[in-house]
Amino acid sequence: MSDAFSDGGLGSLAQSARTKQLKSARGILLFVGILTILVNGGMIIFAESIVDAQMEPELQELRSQNKVINPVKLKEIRDGAVRATRFVDGIAVVLGFVFVACGMLVYKYPVAATVIALVLYVGCAAVYGVLDPRTLAAGWWMKIIIVVCLFKAVQAALAYESERKSEAAGGVLSDLPAAPA
Repeated sequence: MSDAFSDGGLGSLAQSARTKQLKSARGILLFVGILTILVNGGMIIFAESIVDAQMEPELQELRSQNKVINPVKLKEIRDGAVRATRFVDGIAVVLGFVFVACGMLVYKYPVAATVIALVLYVGCAAVYGVLDPRTLAAGWWMKIIIVVCLFKAVQAALAYESERKSEAAGGVLSDLPAAPA
């Protein structure tokens, strides 16, 4: 098996293909990380406007029913919603940095980086889905594509590590002297 690697045979071709898959995984992780940082960073900056836009229809509904709105309570609710929005989006920004870190480490720790990224991506989608079910439907096709790509990256990383270990073991065994007959 080590001969396939030393003479540029099928093993090195397969390893080259897996390296390309890891390169794709790196690109996906960096893209997802940077996008997550930018989008959620923007949501932190515009948290007050977002909360106001979400609260306004409810407030208009109450006004149309001629109900009196306590401004002190309204401010408390609004401030709490802004804090919660910034907190959740801040966690997402940190997660974006984790995706970027996984992307940077994918060549050094291919299995760990890809598995962590896949688990975090699916886990975050689930958590955000529980917090706001509308997030599951928003961009569902992109989420499916990213999950499939990350799953393929995990498969490539497992195969890459297996080939690398096999190559290393083959190199060690080929250095040993032949057993006497």
